[in-house]
Amino acid sequence: MKVKKLHIYKLLIAYFIFSFVCSFYFFSFASSQATDASLSVSTISTPLATVGTPTNDDAAVVDVYAQGAILMDEDSGKVLYEKNANEKMFPASTTKIVTALLVLEHCEFSEMVNVSYYAIHSVPATYSIINLYPGESISIKDLLYSLMIGSANDSAFVLAEYIANGGNNYSIDASQDTKNKFDESIQKFADMMNAKAKEIGCLSTNFVNPNGIHNENHYSTAYDLALIAQTAYKNSTLMGIVKVMSFSLPNTDIYTGETRTCSSTNALLYNNKSTYYEFANGLKTGYTDAAGYCIVATASKDDVDLIAVILNGSASHGAIPDDQIDTSREGDCKRLFNYGFDNYTYTNLASSGDVASTITIINGNKDTKSLDLIVKDDIKALIMKNEVIDITPDIKVSNLLAPIAANSVVGTVTYQYNGITYVSDLIAAHDVYASDYNNFLITLFGVFATLLLIVIIKGKFSKPKKKKRKKKKH
Repeated sequence: MKVKKLHIYKLLIAYFIFSFVCSFYFFSFASSQATDASLSVSTISTPLATVGTPTNDDAAVVDVYAQGAILMDEDSGKVLYEKNANEKMFPASTTKIVTALLVLEHCEFSEMVNVSYYAIHSVPATYSIINLYPGESISIKDLLYSLMIGSANDSAFVLAEYIANGGNNYSIDASQDTKNKFDESIQKFADMMNAKAKEIGCLSTNFVNPNGIHNENHYSTAYDLALIAQTAYKNSTLMGIVKVMSFSLPNTDIYTGETRTCSSTNALLYNNKSTYYEFANGLKTGYTDAAGYCIVATASKDDVDLIAVILNGSASHGAIPDDQIDTSREGDCKRLFNYGFDNYTYTNLASSGDVASTITIINGNKDTKSLDLIVKDDIKALIMKNEVIDITPDIKVSNLLAPIAANSVVGTVTYQYNGITYVSDLIAAHDVYASDYNNFLITLFGVFATLLLIVIIKGKFSKPKKKKRKKKKH
């Protein structure tokens, strides 16, 4: 009897091992085939333009009279022109772009802010203000509009103090203790600004105040400001504000005088001035004696969005005769924008719905195992006009085994072009069902595993019957 049980155990164990090995071999083979498929798939080949890396040689292409400048594609961050773009310079009121970004991150338009004594009296004479009064309660919306349209330096201090203290948790009187706490608040907000700049990718920027009031330790670069503009451009609320040409601040119970108004400082937006540029749509100007005339400008044409930064430029000179060159910051901007729009265009490296590759799912059934990998999103790049090359994408596919759901992400397609990476997910074109053979192996494995478990349990808990011993007669 014991010998017979031993044979049953051996037989079941053998079947178990056999089914396990078969299943393991099958899944290992399928996995390796899926991996191999990702290395040998067919690829998309798209004619593209080739563009050289921009250097200061671009000065021969565009006449820029400011000390520092850059032209950047907003979508990809590609630099189309630069002049001293990484040299540290004073940004003046272009600083306020970062202040506005922090306001929109931390506040709601409806919040009311208390105006403190030192927020008003810390603005030096000759700097622009909206003429706030201590004790007023002003909405975040009104402060932000006056900041970005009229470049109000008092509004910048009010917003910075409010955000640094997490609300109206500060004194508004004129005591020395309040002054010390105000200074601490501005330093805290400057730290927030520097953290934001670092998050954006700025490497050569340091802010010490929220408005750009001159300080030797307050600086940035044309390149860093272009990165900041990239972030601002993606904020529809902010970009809506900077298109507004004028703003009026409502009176309060503290101030009941003439209506306080301000007008846009961006001369590119005025269609009745010689400085007008029809494709301009933002962003922020700046000026101090030390910084010169600065601007971070944006423009859009034919689905191309460009950012131009001018640092330490010249003032607008009004109407310029046809035989003279406009050397102002606005003139520099217009020449840069025209250069970008005239010489660059977007092209699709791949379009949503394109078949990037066709692979075979090794454990799929015969009707569904051939799978098209579909590009999920458009991939576009800014290229120079009239020059073409071919770029072969890198297609990576996960270890794919059936079942696979239609439209599920199964890999990625990546293009490398002029140092910029463009990526889209790949999705399955249809459902892939597992083959019957695969299901058979799984069932086989399950059956024998169950049988073995039953036998083991039965053998463990069944007790052999004890033989009755015959009593010896004495």
